[in-house]
Amino acid sequence: MRAFEAALRRKDNDANIFLANKSLRAGGYWLPEIAKKIAEATAFVLLVGEKGLGPWQVLEYYEALDRRVKEPNFAVVFVLLDGQAAPGLPFLRQLHWVVTGDPASEKSLAQVIDAAAGGGQLPGELWRHTAPYRGLAAMTESDSDFFFGRGKETADVIKMISAAPDKLPVLLGNSGVGKSSLAQAGVLAAFLRQAWPETAGNAGAWPQAFDDSRRWCILKLKPGAEPIRALVEPFLRTWQIEATDALWAGRLAEWSAALNNGSLTLRDLLDATRRRYDELHQTIPSTFLLYVDQGEELYVRAEERQRRRFSEILAQGLADPHLRAMMSMRADFFGELQKDEPLYAVQQLVSVPPLREAELREIITRPAAVLSASFENEDLAGYIASRTAEESTKDAGALPLLSYLLDDMWMQMVHRGDGVLRLPAQAVELGSVLIDRADAFLARHPVSEDPLRRIFTLKLATVREDGEPTRRRALRSEFSDEEWRLVSELADHPNRLLVTATPEDCESYAEVAHEAIFRRWDKLRDWIAAEREFLGWRSQLESDYRRWQQTPTGSKDDALLMRLALAQAQSWNVKRGMDLPTAERQFIDHSLAREASLHRRAKRARALIYVLMVGIIAGLFGWINQLYLKEQMNWFATMRPYMLANIWPYVLTAEAERTLKPLASFRECAKDCPDMIVVPAGEFMMGSLEMEKGYVQSEGPQHTVVIAEPFAVSKFEVTFEQWDACAAVGGCVAASDGGGRRGTQPVAFVSWDDAQQYVAWFSKMTGRNYRLLSEAEWEYAARGGSTTAYPWGDDIGRNNADCNGCRSQYDNRSAAAVGSFAPNAFGLYDMNGNVSEWCEDNWHPNYQGAPQDGSVWQGGEPSLRVVRGGSWRDFPQGLRSASRLRSRPDVHVALLGFRVARTLLPPDP
Repeated sequence: MRAFEAALRRKDNDANIFLANKSLRAGGYWLPEIAKKIAEATAFVLLVGEKGLGPWQVLEYYEALDRRVKEPNFAVVFVLLDGQAAPGLPFLRQLHWVVTGDPASEKSLAQVIDAAAGGGQLPGELWRHTAPYRGLAAMTESDSDFFFGRGKETADVIKMISAAPDKLPVLLGNSGVGKSSLAQAGVLAAFLRQAWPETAGNAGAWPQAFDDSRRWCILKLKPGAEPIRALVEPFLRTWQIEATDALWAGRLAEWSAALNNGSLTLRDLLDATRRRYDELHQTIPSTFLLYVDQGEELYVRAEERQRRRFSEILAQGLADPHLRAMMSMRADFFGELQKDEPLYAVQQLVSVPPLREAELREIITRPAAVLSASFENEDLAGYIASRTAEESTKDAGALPLLSYLLDDMWMQMVHRGDGVLRLPAQAVELGSVLIDRADAFLARHPVSEDPLRRIFTLKLATVREDGEPTRRRALRSEFSDEEWRLVSELADHPNRLLVTATPEDCESYAEVAHEAIFRRWDKLRDWIAAEREFLGWRSQLESDYRRWQQTPTGSKDDALLMRLALAQAQSWNVKRGMDLPTAERQFIDHSLAREASLHRRAKRARALIYVLMVGIIAGLFGWINQLYLKEQMNWFATMRPYMLANIWPYVLTAEAERTLKPLASFRECAKDCPDMIVVPAGEFMMGSLEMEKGYVQSEGPQHTVVIAEPFAVSKFEVTFEQWDACAAVGGCVAASDGGGRRGTQPVAFVSWDDAQQYVAWFSKMTGRNYRLLSEAEWEYAARGGSTTAYPWGDDIGRNNADCNGCRSQYDNRSAAAVGSFAPNAFGLYDMNGNVSEWCEDNWHPNYQGAPQDGSVWQGGEPSLRVVRGGSWRDFPQGLRSASRLRSRPDVHVALLGFRVARTLLPPDP
């Protein structure tokens, strides 16, 4: 840079050249000064060398670009050191380029001077210097030149922000559908350009309220495990405090604590940031635009209290006229958003569907054309687009896999140097590049399989009990040196399965490049399936540990693990302590020490308690009598009259029950109780073969089960109407609907314990044995005599069920009213999809030793119960008749309901 400046001065002694490190005075406010010089200049030259561009150089580029937009004759010249990759910057392809090994050479100087005078040529073969496809990574504002296919959605979001500045647009879509790219390369880039994207169509005039959007302060964050800290950090970065300065850490801690305890608000942070701009003699932005990426991290990684407080801070902050915000979130977390009262009250939903074939063709062909590259024939691009559209109906993650494939083709093209993208059409298989690289790495490094398994499952995956794995960001300190070497290798070309980064003020971290790898790599699916129980528990431990960390010193003991949670932690610590970070093992040790202390104190108190026992017993008898009297009053005043009027007249007599035929239906009430179907006796093969798509080890081995006697199963999942009838007479607790519909929707947010309460109540009302199904009974009833993956065949098909990818009107939105889809051969509805269903059995990791008569399987893990059928949020693999999951019996979630069974008297001989 210095040699370039000196050579220019030799060419023209009178030239007024502004060079930042020489021209700025010590202690001066550099940003306003640079803006002033750009406004006075006749040309702007941007040099890019080995280290690329920093954030402040990008700001200078935007300042120069802003002037070029207003004055088309203002020259902006891009000088790229030969052999370096061009940075992603908007409108770069429209500028004058000089690619050189020596910017101070005579040829390069002549080219720069010619371009600065307006005579330079626009670049030709840009494909040699930059790449338009971003692989598994999301596109950002700097990629806006290559962002296509979402012009209308971009305009819709901007109009929404304009119409309702105090609302939070939430870009909701499946993993891999392009939410983050839409937000950054679409919406944020449009604000920086202060214009609609070229592909927005007839969007109308740019909103007058956004006439200075080029000068807005745009801040981005991912909530992570500490969302309030994550919210403060991007504001502090604008304060120009060095991250290594002790002042940085202090300010970050002070503001995080003040926002958390409510002594300060987001408006206070905005006002402080505006005052800091004034101190630095910088133009104060009229608006701060906050983008929350990967909003689902709030519900996966953040501790409950922090999550709730973050939601309150953001929702309240939107009332400030200087703040606009938007968020992107995975669709399978919409139920969590519904339960998040502060955010749900201000959200505006933006559905981000998979791209259709015409849009896919655009995102495949246009970026290549921008950089003067081409496909070897027109048919190839069209074929890739149609294959991607086909894959998108099965897996929304097809879009990042497409980008990964195209990026691979691009690198091969640059290596050949011919500017032509080539790939035999018959070789197109989305995801194959990603999985082939993963498998190839294992083939080259077979001794690395065990450390790779630990890295991907124990470090980089978070598993919820009721859903698919999500990526977890793991810090460098969690890895051994050997593990980090593997991480670095997997992040480098040609593997690129992981991403590593080192933020300015934080420890280095690693995460998977995209969650598609959890779905596409069969070996990883098997690894996670084998570890699902441990990973689910560990996620809860991480949440408990973060809550304890954030609890004030005087109350920390109350946030330690207790009772069942402590017993589980102690057991896992003995079995898997080496797979836990040191800090979390110490957290368990602190909890055990406190428990031991409490036991000692309790022992000393027993003597005193014994002395007082006589008086306590007298009071206890009075309390018990009071409860008994209350129950008896409810029985005689409410429950018994209900039973006599609505149940007993309809209960089957023994004779009628014995004459029931297979597939006959009956109901033992006047209304609001389950309709029952008689399931015939028979035998079937339980479990799945390893060749079945989605197979995990817990589904085997296959074995024959004989159902010796008919039994009855409810035609539909138990509905809110039926549950509310029980709750109305005091037989059940009230069930939440999460803000959704009730009526004939399947009841949800009910635990296994709640379901037991319902069947006990209805058994008491009828005098008959109502119960949950055993796991074997459930699969037998679900299959309806079929041997295929689903009752209707081996493919999910269209409109056969309610799930995330079942191609129905309910897909990944909510549970459908019962009976919305066709029944199986036994006349049972929604056995596959809608809501997952509790079974009676304890969880076992596989079918080794399973009973073969269809009875309930005890033993195993009493703290976990079997869940079957898949839900409206699950992918099709989770709806297979053989698919099985587990959950704690006290869990209440939007995805879990149940249906009932009834034991029948044997037919007359």
